[in-house]
Amino acid sequence: MDQILSNYIDIRAASAVNIDDNHGYEYQGDYYFILPAFGGEGTYHELSDACSFLMNAGVHNIVYPVLGKENRYCTSFDQQTFVVCRASYNPQRTPPLTATQLASFHQIGSTYPYQLTNLSSYGQWKQLWAQRIDQFEAKIGQLHQERPVGKLHRLWLDSAPYVVGMGENAIQYLQESEQEKRHQEGDQATFTFDRYPTEPQRYIWCDQLRSDHPSRDLAESLRRKLLADENPAGAAAFLSEYQSAAPLSVFGLRLLYARLLFPVHLLDQFDYTASRIFEEGLLVETKEMFDNQKYYEKHLHNFFHMIKMSPEQLDIPTLDW
Repeated sequence: MDQILSNYIDIRAASAVNIDDNHGYEYQGDYYFILPAFGGEGTYHELSDACSFLMNAGVHNIVYPVLGKENRYCTSFDQQTFVVCRASYNPQRTPPLTATQLASFHQIGSTYPYQLTNLSSYGQWKQLWAQRIDQFEAKIGQLHQERPVGKLHRLWLDSAPYVVGMGENAIQYLQESEQEKRHQEGDQATFTFDRYPTEPQRYIWCDQLRSDHPSRDLAESLRRKLLADENPAGAAAFLSEYQSAAPLSVFGLRLLYARLLFPVHLLDQFDYTASRIFEEGLLVETKEMFDNQKYYEKHLHNFFHMIKMSPEQLDIPTLDW
């Protein structure tokens, strides 16, 4: 791996660093990292332009891709593809952002004048969610054939219909919400995170950036709060602060609710545990997650009243478990 970086910096004069769980080097006041590529040249051209835009707008804690000697971003090594990225020194830990900072980040992103074709999921949620549920069902089918059968096997097999049902409900709700006509300017695509960071980081990493509706980040921030606490006051306060700076339209509220309905946290847990199916600690952790679903469902049932909005007056349907 170091030989990739040697084309960019003098490794002998650099100091090894580990930032946000990524190994890199400090060289002449900047940091350099090698990240696995998740897209092709077009993706990284888009990311480079987006990162430049954000830095010019005052968001300086960005890890951005840099071109190599052959005027390419992607480099092949040991049958894998990597991208060299760079960042200026920044001692602060930034994301997760406060609600006001997140609103500002979204507002900056909404002024970006170009389309991010390779980074956009806007309008594709329904297909992506259906694909994720199909993958889950296929893996459950494989799990059903495995022997021996452990307690975590049985938990997932017994819980699979519930997870699929939640996913299908979210897809149906999203499909109906896409017909909503009450839009506003804030519903246009903006810079978002692939997964909104839930732990403090020093940098926004270019491979985290996506183009989507602002509700993508809001949902993941609120989801963690609703899962972690039986008292939803923290989630309500976060959304209230965000809306003071960037109010959501009825369309945006419905997208937010749909995204909270989709059980991505359960699907993530399944993906994480599927290859560790006999680990006792994961059984306890997964069972606790399912036990806590009753609180999460209660929060979703009362979601609009929790954020001091009347779904009846706004003519927003909700799910009733």
